[in-house]
Amino acid sequence: NAKLQLGGSDQWGNMISGVELGRRVDGVQLYALTAPLITTSDGKKMGKTAGGAVWLNADKLSEYDYWQFWRNTSDDDVIRFLKLFTELPLEEIERMEGWTGAEINKAKIVLADEATALLHGRECLAAIHDTIDTMFK
Repeated sequence: NAKLQLGGSDQWGNMISGVELGRRVDGVQLYALTAPLITTSDGKKMGKTAGGAVWLNADKLSEYDYWQFWRNTSDDDVIRFLKLFTELPLEEIERMEGWTGAEINKAKIVLADEATALLHGRECLAAIHDTIDTMFK
C-alpha cells in the first residue's frame, strides 16, 4: 500500500510509469519523489552501477569493509561527504576544510568512523581500529 516512491533522478521515468500504472489499473493516486544523484568530485555517480556498491547489511559487507569504503574517499570529496553522511556539527567539519596531506587522512578517518558508527554502532570501531593498527602500523 505504498503511496510514495523515493529514488534517484536517473529513475524518474520508471517511477512516473509506476505512478501512471497505479492510476490506470487501480485508480489510486501515487507519488514519486526523486533526488539528485550523489556524484564524486570527478563526476562519477555513487552506486551499484558505478562499481561501488556498498551493502548496508553486515552479512553482505563487513563493518571493516564498510569503514574502508569511507576511508578510501577521494581527498576532494571528504568534506562534502562529511556534510552529507555524518551528523557532525557543520562548525566541526568547517574546521577540517583547510586540511591537506596527512591532515586530510585524519578527516577520512573521521568520515569512516562517523559513517560506520551511524550504521553499525560505535561499538565496532575499536575492533576496526585494532585491525588497522595490526595491519598497517
